[in-house]
Amino acid sequence: MQLPRYTATQIGFHWISALLVLLIIALPYGSGLVFESLLGGRGEVFTLHKSLGVTVLALTVLRLFYRGRKVPAQALKPEESLAQQRAAKVGHGLLYLLLLVMPISGLMFGSRPFSLFWLVEIGPLPLSSDVRGIAKEVHLISQYLLFALILGHAAIALWHHYVRRDDVLKGMLPFLR
Repeated sequence: MQLPRYTATQIGFHWISALLVLLIIALPYGSGLVFESLLGGRGEVFTLHKSLGVTVLALTVLRLFYRGRKVPAQALKPEESLAQQRAAKVGHGLLYLLLLVMPISGLMFGSRPFSLFWLVEIGPLPLSSDVRGIAKEVHLISQYLLFALILGHAAIALWHHYVRRDDVLKGMLPFLR
């Protein structure tokens, strides 16, 4: 049985989000190696990091709205075990949760204004240093959870494609009919 493809909008949301998240991850880790010289300093690296984080937050909210209002998520084949179906739902739910928690906690622990794509200055949220400290811890812990989920998500997609030989991965690939 061939699974239905995701809509072009769902595919666009997925791959734009994926590329932005990978860039957001790369920015602080490659800051001294590449990005500081390209962007004009460490502060500019974090301006882009935070700006892209806000963009991912907005995309995730739009994506969830679209998913809830327009098109249901692609279902696994009926012969998939109940455990696999639940694991897929939990995994996707955790990814969405972290795509919301990461930028929100990042905004919460920031104590200085930042410039959204060098266009609009956004001031820090009026929070106590205790709340900022908790938000920073949440951001850092969530970062590692997100790394693990991204790797697991990619591994499962490849497992479906190469081991199961089903259409799960093909359903999300752009430009494939």
